[in-house]
Amino acid sequence: MIKKVKFKKLNIMLLLLVLVIGIVVILSWATGTSSKEISNNGTYEDQYVKFSYPTSLVAVQYTFENSTIVDFYNSNQTSTDNYVGNIRFSTNNLTNLKKVYPDGSLGQYEGYRTWQGNNTNGPYIYILLSSADAPVKTLQMDFKSGYKSAYKEIMNTLKIKKIPS
Repeated sequence: MIKKVKFKKLNIMLLLLVLVIGIVVILSWATGTSSKEISNNGTYEDQYVKFSYPTSLVAVQYTFENSTIVDFYNSNQTSTDNYVGNIRFSTNNLTNLKKVYPDGSLGQYEGYRTWQGNNTNGPYIYILLSSADAPVKTLQMDFKSGYKSAYKEIMNTLKIKKIPS
């Protein structure tokens, strides 16, 4: 009798474990996310962009169904305390860009329209990759003010290879 009860408990625990693993896999698939990739070699390249960044920073890439985000940290401890900035591809509604960043200005980045400036957090840029205003494919970069040199290094080496479709 005792062995039968233990066997049932073990079966229930295994079933719950399989169920939890299944839910995690399904949620990951449903949201289109990939596991994060961590690098501190100073270069980043994917099918869309290529750039260099200081090797003192750690880059963490997240890929979603409709966007890619590369977060930068000043330590291998990738916590909010060590976060310094990010660069991302995404589709955004930019009709309220002037309300969000009133101090920015329109400019150009190698033939693309841009919205860029500095706010209390530091430098930022939106590179508008299509002629439409909403929704529009964008490359967005935001850094904390203490990391302006990292921002400048990325901007100086940034090459847009292909616009996401």
